[in-house]
Amino acid sequence: MSLEVQNISLMHNGEVFLEDISFTATPGITVLVGPTLAGKTSLMRVIAGLVKPDSGIIKVNGVDVGDLAVKDRSVSFVYQQFINYPSLTVFDNIASPLTVLKPKMTKDEIKSRVHEVAEMLRITALLDRKPSALSGGQQQRVAIARSLSRKSDVVLLDEPLANLDFKLREQLRDELQRIFADADMMVIYSTAEPIEALDMATHTVVLGEGRVQQHGDALQMYANPINLSVAQAMSDPPINLLNSTSANGKVEIAGSSHQAVGLLVKAPSSGVFNIGIRPHCVKLSSNAPDDIPISGKVKVSEITGSVTYVHVDIGDQEDVVLELEGTNSYQPGHNLTVFLDHSALFGFDHATGETLFTPGVVK
Repeated sequence: MSLEVQNISLMHNGEVFLEDISFTATPGITVLVGPTLAGKTSLMRVIAGLVKPDSGIIKVNGVDVGDLAVKDRSVSFVYQQFINYPSLTVFDNIASPLTVLKPKMTKDEIKSRVHEVAEMLRITALLDRKPSALSGGQQQRVAIARSLSRKSDVVLLDEPLANLDFKLREQLRDELQRIFADADMMVIYSTAEPIEALDMATHTVVLGEGRVQQHGDALQMYANPINLSVAQAMSDPPINLLNSTSANGKVEIAGSSHQAVGLLVKAPSSGVFNIGIRPHCVKLSSNAPDDIPISGKVKVSEITGSVTYVHVDIGDQEDVVLELEGTNSYQPGHNLTVFLDHSALFGFDHATGETLFTPGVVK
């Protein structure tokens, strides 16, 4: 079984929504990750047959489905909004796709299938309720159960957890992995949250500006992004970016010069590049001689409970954010020197965004 997306392009009023998208999904979960307007929903709508692409082919199990009507495609779609039929019970919501199948299912067959997926999503006790009597998490479970009831070859989950609170997202994400771990269907799961791709640790496609930026193992792309767009898509909290220049064997960062030995694997096309470092790799003390000190003034401390994000103004309209464990309160204006872990630095060409070096190659 497979879903093949081959060279899909889509334009509207001269604007490019999708450009030459290609990848193959096999049974289980494939994650689409990227920021808002990356093209995730547009691509899913093309796969579902809701939008016809300007070019390209969609194949399900080797068959081109481009000319099939939406109702004839073996595809189910779950949106981030809680979309259920308000006048129907949970049972009838889940059963609704089964009532139009051909050949027609018997009432007993429908009842058996509804109870099967309800038990899978742990909503059996809710079958007699109306959607208005359900919480947001329960409503999304019903929508997912309805998508699974007809046993489609392809299930599209378009940011299904986006409107849920943190704890519900975490719980339902774990349950979706359990449900689809041994699934005999292709599940395309889209998200703007890199933590979801990393948590699922499965085949991941990074989208940006309507194009596939990179695809492969999520953890590998986190460690070795091919360009800045991928590094940003796979970083939460956002990766720090500092303007830098290279000349005469030295690198200038935040107004001070540092030896470039081991840093520049590829020469920047313009001599100007961006240093990237994730907030958890910015420290309050140096752990190695090559760590890079940067001084500035605290702008704000974001205390989340388990961690604190301290934003430091280092001048030239640049900030560095560091992630500290626990509660750490720094007053705005407090002078602070932080240290960039030399072994955790990324480099990106300022003009092209191409990755120049990653932590794996910084010596």
